[in-house]
Amino acid sequence: MTRALISVEYHAGKGIGHWSILINPQSNNPIQSTKELTGSFETSSLREVYLLAAITTLSTLPEGNEVTVVSINSSYILDGLESKANNLINENSLPLFEDQSRINQLWKTLYYLNSRRSISWQLSNTKCSETKREALPKPKGITPSNNTTYTAYTDGSCLGNPGKGGWGVVIEAWSDGQLKQTYEMSGFEEHTTNNRMEITSAIKALESLPENSEITIYADSKYLIEGITKWLSKWKSNNWKLASRRPVQNKELWQKLDENSSRHFVKWQWVKGHDKNEGNNRADKLATTAAKGNQDI
Repeated sequence: MTRALISVEYHAGKGIGHWSILINPQSNNPIQSTKELTGSFETSSLREVYLLAAITTLSTLPEGNEVTVVSINSSYILDGLESKANNLINENSLPLFEDQSRINQLWKTLYYLNSRRSISWQLSNTKCSETKREALPKPKGITPSNNTTYTAYTDGSCLGNPGKGGWGVVIEAWSDGQLKQTYEMSGFEEHTTNNRMEITSAIKALESLPENSEITIYADSKYLIEGITKWLSKWKSNNWKLASRRPVQNKELWQKLDENSSRHFVKWQWVKGHDKNEGNNRADKLATTAAKGNQDI
């Protein structure tokens, strides 16, 4: 039996991910020696680095029925593979938090390679820059009951405006009047604006939920709240033009937010920033820390 260990490091500030793969054939055959592979990739997504590392590992392993134990410090990868194995998803419904064709294609490649090998996947204990949030239960991993509802706190941050930016999300899952789970997400962009990060945080929250979820989103951005509740319908009917006939800023993000909102039952609520709301304060911390290029909070 062969064992493989995948380790990943990610530098959010530089947008560069590194991985190392240690493949150890558990055999006395001297020809089958331990193999170590390393690689790096410039990207804005930690999950893309994990996918590339997993794909590289499987590409190195022979096809067939020989059992290989692969350890990886990413519940994102394990959740996606388990969902595929249990037929909980299909090729058009991948376990994505980013709506990116690149991520979609990487998942398809990983599924194909995994199907042609006998792989036993395990979660390793190797420390790396994958944050505590990655190890928490994912919203799409929940099998919602009829009385499951969600509360989300979203926030965006920008250093310079425009400048380096970050978004943060705190999601609570409620059932029978009790808080069942809380999980967090955050992300970094090299060059953006505060308003773009505010919209992005709401998009990420909605993308992460099961279809037709009932959710209340709290945000301290009046630009976001008034935009989605008051202005959006007017912009759409006016061909995405303001009353002054100038084009609406951040049009592509507003369209994406509108599309994701239509898949759920959403209530939007403004909350005063930097006040006593713990969820909002936590989302703010996630966003500002991510904007500084630090994912470890």
